[in-house]
Amino acid sequence: MADILGLIAYISPQARDYVELAVRNEKLDVIYHKATEREHGVFCIAEDDQSVIAYFSFIQEAYSDALLDLISNTMTPYLQQTGTKELCFNLYGENVRAIHFVRQLGFQTDMEGYHLYYDGPHEPDLSHTDLIVNTYEASMLTPLADLFDRAYAALNAENGWPLDEHRMNISLFHERLEDKVRNDEFRSFWKEGTLIGAYIISGGYIQDIVVAPDQQNRGYGSAILTHCIRHMMGKQIPKIYLRIAKTNQGAKRLYERHQFKVVSSFAEHTWRATKKDSV
Repeated sequence: MADILGLIAYISPQARDYVELAVRNEKLDVIYHKATEREHGVFCIAEDDQSVIAYFSFIQEAYSDALLDLISNTMTPYLQQTGTKELCFNLYGENVRAIHFVRQLGFQTDMEGYHLYYDGPHEPDLSHTDLIVNTYEASMLTPLADLFDRAYAALNAENGWPLDEHRMNISLFHERLEDKVRNDEFRSFWKEGTLIGAYIISGGYIQDIVVAPDQQNRGYGSAILTHCIRHMMGKQIPKIYLRIAKTNQGAKRLYERHQFKVVSSFAEHTWRATKKDSV
């Protein structure tokens, strides 16, 4: 089982934790597992009361067409069900053939990307910044919603995601920020009364780091990231992770310059039945 969990960790740390929990609850079905020099990987399914999640992770792309057929034969009964459980298929991001095959079955991509972890000094230097650090109050809501939507506009457009999610759901965004302030998981950054950027964390994860588009390429992203790392270290968080979309290569380069390393690569999918499928 240790090898299977190690293979699932190539997808994400959360996937590994979820599969480990499924093992303890006797809810993991290992469909295929091989650990040879030529073929090393696993295809398994974890199921609980709300969801069915298939996982596919192979270190090399040497798996056979017969294994792809096994995916189809295994998943077809699930695809034909009309129950309320969510059906997902998550793969190691380097398994390109399997990812393409799963999409041909009708699974739709939620996100492709990377998990990175911080492997730098305990207290990175924050001496060269003129930003004023603040948290959140209600008068900041509109500028912050606008900041987040503008900062993510290009990425959202590339991936077909909503362009104005924060402004359209501003009450929920307000509640989220208030909750983050209560848990000491939010900071905003200002200069001469202008909102420059912000970050949001959740436990050991950096969820968001945003810089106003007209304020980028001035070192503010590095300063905000460094402040975030120091803040999390001060909260005694043992390991700092973040997750980014595969298309967000600029952010990936920023994080790698600040000693973040890729720990996993994922391609997440969900089955969304069409009217024809559900008849």
